[in-house]
Amino acid sequence: MGSGYVLSDEVLNHKINEPAFPKNSSYKAERSLNDLDLFTKGQPVDFYKELRDNAPVYFHDPMPTDPEPGYWVLTRHEDIKFVSMNPKIFSSQYATGNLLTLGTEENRHPKLFKTTIDHMLNLDGEMHLGLRKEHMPFFKSGFVEDLQKKVSCKVGQLLDQIAPMGECNLVSEVSQQLPIYTLSEILGIPEADRQKLVSWMEFLELAQYFTLEQIKQKNEGVSDTTPDPEMINLFNAMVDEMFDYGKHILLKKRKNPENDLLSAIANAKIEGQELTQEFLDGSWLLIVFAGNDTTRNTMSGGIKLLHDNQDQKELLLDNPEYLPNFINETVRCVSPVIHMRRTSLEETEINGQRIGPYEKIALWYGAANRDPEIFDDPDTFNILRENADKHLAFGIGRHTCLGKPVALMQLKEFYSQFLTRFPKFEMSGEWKVAPNNFVHAIQEMPIRLQK
Repeated sequence: MGSGYVLSDEVLNHKINEPAFPKNSSYKAERSLNDLDLFTKGQPVDFYKELRDNAPVYFHDPMPTDPEPGYWVLTRHEDIKFVSMNPKIFSSQYATGNLLTLGTEENRHPKLFKTTIDHMLNLDGEMHLGLRKEHMPFFKSGFVEDLQKKVSCKVGQLLDQIAPMGECNLVSEVSQQLPIYTLSEILGIPEADRQKLVSWMEFLELAQYFTLEQIKQKNEGVSDTTPDPEMINLFNAMVDEMFDYGKHILLKKRKNPENDLLSAIANAKIEGQELTQEFLDGSWLLIVFAGNDTTRNTMSGGIKLLHDNQDQKELLLDNPEYLPNFINETVRCVSPVIHMRRTSLEETEINGQRIGPYEKIALWYGAANRDPEIFDDPDTFNILRENADKHLAFGIGRHTCLGKPVALMQLKEFYSQFLTRFPKFEMSGEWKVAPNNFVHAIQEMPIRLQK
């Protein structure tokens, strides 16, 4: 990576092709994975099953007003594993490993667009491994063990705060707060600035919704779902604030490095060259989003699973040694990252479907984690499931989530303390999930702490 390398500029020059070969299945689904409202009641597991049963490699229509062709949807565990384990054929770098589309130029957010491309997640080969190596020391066992002591104390403090309330929104009081604290400790963010991350995360989860609703407004006019202009202005102001802060603290860490992840990112060198400002901005967005969102939503999602499955809750309370497997089963069922994307670099085949070069492929982890070929009775929450750890929620292969050990550590500390203190908890209202088909973003989880 040279000093002037900007991945987003390169990606914009790459072409995505229509399918080069006939589709194996003529099946046409009535529902669309582009419909964000479909995800506001949790992941559409019945739709995943429909696709898996009828067209496990399914060519999906493009996103609204998308100038690019559509994308292949993978819903089988083995197919997603195959693609993930073959990065030389299925690239994250050619056209990003996370965005289903680059969209039209007029619909791209001036700051979010480039930063959602210019980061480690969207690199292949040595470039990816080089940046990943700079992050590794902060996710190894020794560092995580030291961090666990702080996290344990923080969980206790958060539970102390909600205990007198009797009822609370678990998301705002605990699930948001713990990952922010943990991430800030890893990054080296001053305590006075940490609550800013909470606000930024809430708005980032709505970015996809705002973008699609504004596109609809341009094409169809104002509707009941059109966001309030003041909300859009607030969203843009929050984005500006987030990147201004990231630029400030990363440059500060570059000049005066400390023993934290932001200093490692700020001073990372690939092939002897410092990261460009575009990559610093993108790395900041990635670590803030990925470091918070998955753990937060798994924490809340697990509480709902226990509420909805009282037999499993009682089994866990009577047998705390089942906690590690309960966590794996929770991650499997919640699947906090819903999908990722790859691009084929050559003619290939997935589950009998021939695919040409430069075609778009989407890996739907929420579907893979309920594949009956891997998991018996997959829609049942079973904390005794023997292969619960075979889920793909953290990815697999070179792009396996770096933060996995930290996420599992936080989940263990939270559930062990929460269930000890509030074994009779119950949900006291309806949950609220953001319209988002990229992350399972739980915004509200009302709970009563004791019956």
